[in-house]
Amino acid sequence: MVPQTLYEIWHGKPAFYEYLRVWGSPAYVKRLVGDKLDSRSSLCRFIGYPKETVGYYFYDSIEQKIFVSRNAIFLEMGFSLNSRRDEVLIEESREEP
Repeated sequence: MVPQTLYEIWHGKPAFYEYLRVWGSPAYVKRLVGDKLDSRSSLCRFIGYPKETVGYYFYDSIEQKIFVSRNAIFLEMGFSLNSRRDEVLIEESREEP
């Protein structure tokens, strides 16, 4: 057993892991909407971390889109690894502006 991790030795305090999320967990993500009566969030799945910016990658199964957002409420407490999941095929496309 190692008494301290390298992070603890270097920084003098234990590492903070609260920002790490379970892959595939559901989350309500705040979306930018134009109409005042539209829903302000949508239920999406967390699929990763972007390298180029701060935030999370989410997959919206209704719109079938992948996007980055920082504004999300994760539902990990009700998320079970043994629960039935629908299989979703995600096609990767790169669009150059």
